[in-house]
Amino acid sequence: MRSLQVVMLTLCLIGGLYLLTQAPSFFMPGRGDPSVGHQFDPAASRLLGAALLTMAAMGALYMRAMYYSARRRLPGPAAQLRYFMLLVLALGLFAAALFVAEPGANPEYRPPAQAR
Repeated sequence: MRSLQVVMLTLCLIGGLYLLTQAPSFFMPGRGDPSVGHQFDPAASRLLGAALLTMAAMGALYMRAMYYSARRRLPGPAAQLRYFMLLVLALGLFAAALFVAEPGANPEYRPPAQAR
């Protein structure tokens, strides 16, 4: 389980740094219908990268407290407040990124071929 947590932490860290520093424009198709989705411009991409880095910070705090401390204890009130504030910040950044991203049609979508 710890190795999965490390992989997810690393993916959030690398993905967040890439989106924050490079700010690529990309299209993210919708889950239900791939012909529509959101076009992320550089500002929305940076917001998404900041949200991923916030999630990575939350994961790092959790792993430090649970695996790399002398005693494993439940988090106290201060740690719970930190987790809550980071979670609210990450959700706010995710929502802001989706709000800034422009919804529209997929530029590369082709309808499936009709069976004859």
